[in-house]
Amino acid sequence: MILVIGGGVAGASVARFLAKKYDVTLIQDKIWEKPCGGGVKVKVFDEFGLDKGLIRHLIDEVEIFYKKNKISIPLKGKNLAIVRRDEFDAYLREIAKESGVRIIYGKFLGIENGRAIVRVGDKKEKFNYDILIGADGVNSSVRKAIGLLEVPKVLTLYAKVNLKVNSCRFFFDKKLGGDYYGWAFPYDNLAHIGSERRSFENLCKYLGVSPKPRGYYIPTWQKGIEICKGNVYFVGDAAAQVMPMTFEGIYYAMKSAKILANSIINRLDYKKEWEKVYLKDFAFMKFLETLSKTSLRGVLLNAHKLNLIKDLTISFWLRA
Repeated sequence: MILVIGGGVAGASVARFLAKKYDVTLIQDKIWEKPCGGGVKVKVFDEFGLDKGLIRHLIDEVEIFYKKNKISIPLKGKNLAIVRRDEFDAYLREIAKESGVRIIYGKFLGIENGRAIVRVGDKKEKFNYDILIGADGVNSSVRKAIGLLEVPKVLTLYAKVNLKVNSCRFFFDKKLGGDYYGWAFPYDNLAHIGSERRSFENLCKYLGVSPKPRGYYIPTWQKGIEICKGNVYFVGDAAAQVMPMTFEGIYYAMKSAKILANSIINRLDYKKEWEKVYLKDFAFMKFLETLSKTSLRGVLLNAHKLNLIKDLTISFWLRA
């Protein structure tokens, strides 16, 4: 029996893959909006057999803004899709259900005597498991339940605003994006914007909007984060499997879910299997992220005025 806590991208995906061989139950807490612009590589739809009707926008270039400069970077075609997370996550849960996953809506409360305690409606229920998977996000209750440290994270503010945006825009001025970046992505007929908390007000002034934002944390990956302990595994934001520098999470959550499922099915070392695929790329991007917090930020960004650097960057992004 495998119990998955969390029915977002990572949880729904790993449950779907494991249901081919195991009895899988997924516990989904209340649905809430995530601080996510919904950007994902288009290739994910073919790789995972997903309905392309979920794509709300197809993007063929991104725009970097830094110190009054705008740099357009072509994506070698319409290779970036924008989805609505509420629709996308619900669709993945439905696929998991069709694959044989039992879905229960409730709140994970903790572990007692080797059993998971979940509030379902007004009752507390106990669930046996052979394997427990924490896919319950950056503030993972499963991590706390087994005594692991929380994943590193940064607080962001985000909102949907009445602004016309046709590409994905990234704002790297520290005043607009803090240590990382601010963003403006298309969202139906609106735009999804966000940045670190301390820079969000400046970003809004720059864009000429005045929304009431919501706040939430985004994980910041670093080497050495524990992603398993005994028969408990973590995937997605609960394992900080978000690409440094770009903060791309959807694609890597789904790919990591596949690695985890394969590791369980074939009795492989999950940590080693994940690192075999992604450690070098994540470590390299973490290095660039660290450099971007220094005076070298301008050098890194302005290098993308060169077509060679643009091509190398997008080739790496498409490959990773």
